[in-house]
Amino acid sequence: MAGTASFRRCAVCDRQTALWCSRCHEVWYCSPEHNIQAWPEHRLQCRSVTTVAPSNTIPESLETIAEESLRSVQAIFFPVNEDYPRMIAIELRDCGRACPVPVLEPHCKGTANSVVLQRALNKDLLRYPLHLFCDSERHVNRAVQRITSGLAKPFLGNAVVLKCNGTRRADYTNATEHDLPTLSAYFLHCQ
Repeated sequence: MAGTASFRRCAVCDRQTALWCSRCHEVWYCSPEHNIQAWPEHRLQCRSVTTVAPSNTIPESLETIAEESLRSVQAIFFPVNEDYPRMIAIELRDCGRACPVPVLEPHCKGTANSVVLQRALNKDLLRYPLHLFCDSERHVNRAVQRITSGLAKPFLGNAVVLKCNGTRRADYTNATEHDLPTLSAYFLHCQ
C-alpha cells in the first residue's frame, strides 16, 4: 500500500487521504479524530500486521524485561500545555519482533492512537514516514496551534512523532526539526 501512487478514501468521510490504520494497514483515515471515531466498530475486524504488543503495555515479568533490548531515538513532542514542540528521547523496546515498540508513557497517557504520515503535501511519498501517536486527552494542543499560526482546526491531546527508518517502517530513526514543516502541513490540511 505504501508504494501506490494514488490516495485512498477515508473510511469515515470519504475524503482523499494517505493515512492508514497503523495496526492493520487495511483501513484509511483522513485524521486521528476519524481513526478514534471509527475505532469501536473497526476494532472488531482489525488485526495487527505483526504480533507487536501495544506500545503502552508493561511486560508480564522481569524475565521479559531482561530478554528485551532497550534503546532510544529522538522524537518530536507536542505537549498540550506548552507553546512549542520539543525534542524528547523515546525508548524503543526491541522484543525480537518486526518493529520495536515505542514506550510512550508519560508523554501519551492511556491507549495512544496513531497515524502514519506517508505522503508530503505535494503527494510525493515520504522517504521516511512519520508515525504520529496521540492520546485521548481532551485539551487543545497549544504547540500545534503555535506551529500552524492558529490556522489549523484544534488538535486535541498530546502528540509524539517518531520518524520511520524507510518506507517499510521496520524501525525508527531520529526525528529532527526538519520534520516540522511536514507536520505543520498535516495539521493544516489533513485533519
